[in-house]
Amino acid sequence: MYFTKQPGRRHAIAIAAAICAMPAMAQTTETTAAEPQQVVVTGMRASLQKAQDLKKNAGQVVDSIVADDIGKLPDSNVAEALQRITGVQISRSRGEGDKVQIRGLSQTQTLVNGRSIFTAGKERGLSFQDVPSELLAGADVYKSPTAEQVEGGIGGVIDLRMRRPFDFAGSKVAGTVKVTDADYADKRNGEGSILVSNRWKVNGQEFGALVSIAHQKRDYRSDMQELDPPAQLADGSGVYAPIGAWYSYEHGERERTGVNASLQWRPTRGVELYLDANYTKLETATDTYGLYGTPYWPNWSAETNAGAMWPRGSVATENGNVTKGTFYGAEVTTSGFIGDNDTKTRQLALGGSWRANGWTVKSELGYTKSDYQRLYQEVRLGMGSTNPAFTYDLTTPLPSAYPELANPNDLVTPSQYWASKALYFRQKNDGRETVWRGDVERSLDSDLIPRIKAGVRLSDRKAGSSEINTIHDIWNAAGTGAVGGALPGLASQIGTIPYSDLLHREGAGTIPKQWLSIANLDWLRDPQTVRSALGLTVPGFDAAQTFDFKEKTQALYGMADFESELLGKTVTGNFGVRYVRTKTERQWQELQSGGYVARQASTTDDDFLPSVNARMELTDKLIARVAASKVVTRPNFDQLTPSLSLDANNRTGFVGNPDLQPLSARQFDTTLEYYLSQSDYVFAAAFFKKVDGFIKNATNSIQYGDTKYAVRTPSNGNDGTIKGLEIGYQGFFTSLPGMWKGLGLQANFTYVDSKAPGPLGGQETALENLSKQSANIVGMYDWNDIALRLAYNYRGKYLAGTENYYVNNGATMAQTTAWMNGYGLVDAYASYQLTKNLKVAFEVSNLTRKSRSSYYGVTGTQFGRYADDRRFGLSLQANL
Repeated sequence: MYFTKQPGRRHAIAIAAAICAMPAMAQTTETTAAEPQQVVVTGMRASLQKAQDLKKNAGQVVDSIVADDIGKLPDSNVAEALQRITGVQISRSRGEGDKVQIRGLSQTQTLVNGRSIFTAGKERGLSFQDVPSELLAGADVYKSPTAEQVEGGIGGVIDLRMRRPFDFAGSKVAGTVKVTDADYADKRNGEGSILVSNRWKVNGQEFGALVSIAHQKRDYRSDMQELDPPAQLADGSGVYAPIGAWYSYEHGERERTGVNASLQWRPTRGVELYLDANYTKLETATDTYGLYGTPYWPNWSAETNAGAMWPRGSVATENGNVTKGTFYGAEVTTSGFIGDNDTKTRQLALGGSWRANGWTVKSELGYTKSDYQRLYQEVRLGMGSTNPAFTYDLTTPLPSAYPELANPNDLVTPSQYWASKALYFRQKNDGRETVWRGDVERSLDSDLIPRIKAGVRLSDRKAGSSEINTIHDIWNAAGTGAVGGALPGLASQIGTIPYSDLLHREGAGTIPKQWLSIANLDWLRDPQTVRSALGLTVPGFDAAQTFDFKEKTQALYGMADFESELLGKTVTGNFGVRYVRTKTERQWQELQSGGYVARQASTTDDDFLPSVNARMELTDKLIARVAASKVVTRPNFDQLTPSLSLDANNRTGFVGNPDLQPLSARQFDTTLEYYLSQSDYVFAAAFFKKVDGFIKNATNSIQYGDTKYAVRTPSNGNDGTIKGLEIGYQGFFTSLPGMWKGLGLQANFTYVDSKAPGPLGGQETALENLSKQSANIVGMYDWNDIALRLAYNYRGKYLAGTENYYVNNGATMAQTTAWMNGYGLVDAYASYQLTKNLKVAFEVSNLTRKSRSSYYGVTGTQFGRYADDRRFGLSLQANL
């Protein structure tokens, strides 16, 4: 890290270093010693009480989760823990929570201990899968901002709280060892975490040091069936049927490592310095065996440039859709591919604070670096049979879709196969950010304005991306083995896949379950060996699919706390404004006349973001809040840069738009909170957002080399609105006798109604990936040495995207929406305190083995079925 290469960074260092001179200043003033902050997490009830305190005493609308014990969030995954909060929905990737939405918007700002954090990529935010949950003390979800908070999240702000040594009264050692079992993958793995912290007093000065390390290794299996979009039959009946089906076994391994280290120094009263370092690494290795079958494309016609669905005999229909029937032709392709990702994120921050005579000055200099690499390599085989056909029976619990073959063993007979295609994709992203911020706070001798704040934040962020995506025919006349056209190096790798139980928990249905492919997919992890065996070379990155992005922001804010009375009731809150100037530069290359031409563009934006938060104490237990603000977020880096991103297989792509404008929202929140006791409360909230400049995509054809691609380009569409209600309850039934006092309940419900430019041209629809309804019900028991939790999370159906379908027997295509059906997941947790310092715990994720499914909007017919693991965990936790 070379902070001194740029003048702006030198200034930032000088300001941060000025904090170090403050001990001398503080020695000449009379101050009151700050009380040591003590965080004592003693279990489920204590964590809920702490989260309730954060909500009740906050100066804005915020919800929090707090770790039950050191290294133990309420759920085993950060995103899955956040979904317990009203208004928060998550997307899942292979059975784990990944991306987070707040009140329907994915454009959230993610912080660690108040500073921005991200995963290198074309997007701006953090992938929550990167962070081991064991590192966190808790997380806060801010739904209404204050002027001092970092801008960038029109959905909200998520602040992940890592621990520091002064969080503890003295020395602390805690650790967990865990064994996990994924029942679908039939794999067991070990996990572990440890935290060591201590603080000392030397000559009146206090020092603290903490290090926390977590490591996870988790295998998973995900089975999939996806029926293709519908097409009208060629017989003129107007009836629709899927044009094909895709099946896959996916087995993956995720390995996470996280380190959080912190030093704190309190040299004198009122002065505190710290140095924080965070490191996360996520490596994923994914093996996939796939099969695609279709009766549509074997009937391709040059006249229509499309296939056709010709029924063989009569078909059964319902509501204009085929439910049972057999069709002429069956084109079958099998695939073996790997997709490996490697993500590393490092963050270092130096900061401090000085308090004296009613003044507080804070400063922090931070640096974040993140790298991401992806390798994807695939080999496809074609497969044929005598007089093939394709049959559907969509009335079975698992939709039946399969090729009718002359011999049932054709799918595992090498002589029925030939070498078809090789696909290669590589991506490399990197991101860096240097940030300095300084804040000044002054306490005033005023009943109306007791405190004012002002500050500045300077950031310099860089993002880069490079890609290559190729597809080649690999049939070769020199191939002499049983698999037609396969060169010896390839032929020696082909065999029967090691699975034969696809979607076996999804009920009755006839589907292919075993076929030929690359038997050992590890072979594909060596591109040089594979490409050589196929008679190909390893390509470098494509200059036209590369960009560099620079963004500098200068932010100033001023705000004030206020305190007054209204109708005899105490009203407190804050108001302020944040000003942000953003300068961007982007560089890319375009392919012209066989050569690459360098391009660049720059923009400057100014945003004024006012905010006000008010809190009224109606009684000593009843609190009402209102908040109003303007928020802004900028499009993703690839959306702003006109470099290409191509999919050679599907002949689709994406190209950014340098004229794309930021998204902004004007929002209003109101809540009513009734606090029954230290850990019990009930609440209701209503919110409204008016979002300006929702992004929509238009598709156009471009010629790149010898291939024509359908390329999407973003633009700002019409404005939209988001409005909704949240209600919830949390409490323990302490009026019950004896041990029944340990019973408790958490329950909440969110309703969100949204209108935005739809993915189909000219239409208005709900936001993508937003469920109109979502809910949580958590039954709890916390008494003496026993803690139990049974949690149910539900989200309703949501718009997942769009797909092309054929509206007649020809080349006429249209788009249909695709919807994910609503689903609910059940998780369970139980622990027993063996001794004062030792606890054993057992947990289950996806207890009921719930799979997910989707459907096509135009016909209401089935689209996909996705089955993931049920995961068990047995752990031993020590807290010394």
